[in-house]
Amino acid sequence: MTDGQWLFALFALLYLAECLRLVPAGAWLFTLAGSRGQLRRAFAPLDFGGRRVLVLPLLPPLPAHALLMPWRLVPCEAGLEVLNESGRPEALIAWADLKPVAVNGVLRLNAQQQMRFHHTELADNAALMLQKWASMSFEARERDFEKMARASLDEKVLMSHLAESARLTRRLRGLSAVIFVLCFGIIPAIYRWFGDGVEVMWAAGLMLLMMWMQAMMFWRVAGRLKERKMPHRFWKTLAMLFLPQFGLRASDHIMEARPLKAHPLAAWVSLSEPERLKLARQWWKAVCYSSAVSSALQQRVLRAFWEHHGLDESRLEETPERQPGSAAYCPRCQSQFREAGMLCQDCGGLSLKPF
Repeated sequence: MTDGQWLFALFALLYLAECLRLVPAGAWLFTLAGSRGQLRRAFAPLDFGGRRVLVLPLLPPLPAHALLMPWRLVPCEAGLEVLNESGRPEALIAWADLKPVAVNGVLRLNAQQQMRFHHTELADNAALMLQKWASMSFEARERDFEKMARASLDEKVLMSHLAESARLTRRLRGLSAVIFVLCFGIIPAIYRWFGDGVEVMWAAGLMLLMMWMQAMMFWRVAGRLKERKMPHRFWKTLAMLFLPQFGLRASDHIMEARPLKAHPLAAWVSLSEPERLKLARQWWKAVCYSSAVSSALQQRVLRAFWEHHGLDESRLEETPERQPGSAAYCPRCQSQFREAGMLCQDCGGLSLKPF
C-alpha cells in the first residue's frame, strides 16, 4: 500500500471509532429521518462494566437521533425495585436504606447498588426523584411514577425533541456530508488519477477549509445551548479544526448534550405496523411474565398506553409454532419444553404454558 492508501485507511478507521458510543445497558438508539423512525438496541454481547457498544448511523445524510431508556427504578411498598435491562428484578432496596447520590452520570443507590445513565443531568434528576419518593406515601409514589411513566411514553415530546435537534444541527449535518464526500470520495479519486500532485493538495486545502467552517459553526451552535453547558466545548472544537472524523460527527455532540427521559415505546408512532407489534409484544411479555414486585404497576401504565393507541391486548399474546415432541413453551422467551411441569430457568423460573 502507498502512503496515501495508508492515510485513507487510517482516516476510515478513526471515523468508524468516532461512530461508536459506550452507553448504559438497556439503551436504545432511535433515529428519525423524515417521518420514518428506526429503533435498535445497543450490542448486548459486549459488556464493559455495565456499558454496551452502540454504533451511530455511519453514512450521510446523518439523521437526528436520541437515546431512549426503559424504566429501571420502580417504587414498591417495601422499597425501591431496581430492574435490569430486560425488566427482571435486580434488587429491592428498603426506603430507609436508600441513599441516592449522583456522581458523573452514575447514580449510587446504596453501598452495593448503582446505576449508570447516559447523561449526568438524567442521573441528577433521578437522584432528586428518589429523594422525593423516600418521603412520600406508597400511594403518592405510585401516582408519581405513573405520571413520570406517561410522560416518558409521550410521542409528541419525543418528536418535538428530535425536530429541535434536527433544526439545531441542520447545517452541521449538511456540511458533514460535504466533508465526507471530499475525504472518502473526491480526494481518493484525485489521488488515484494524479498521484502526489498539486491537485491533491488543492483538494486537501478545500477540505481543511470546510473543516474550519464546521468547527466554527459547532462552536456557535454549542454556545447557544443555554439550558445546558456543552462539556469540553473548546477541546472538541480544536479537534474539529484539524481532524476530519471529528468534524464529520459534530452534530452528534449537540444531540448528546440534549438528553431526553423517554421510553423506547415513545417511538411507537414513527414505526411500521409490524415493528410496533413486535415492540409491544416484547415489552408486554417482559412485564406480564416477570417476578418483579412492581409488575402490576407497570402493566397498569402499559394498558393505558395500549388503550390510547387503540391496540387490542389480545394481539400481544403469541404462541410459537409447535416443534415435534414439545409439550409446553415459555410465554416470555418462547422456548419449548418436552415436559409441561418444568420451569424456564432462563426467565427466572417462570411457569410454562401447555400447547
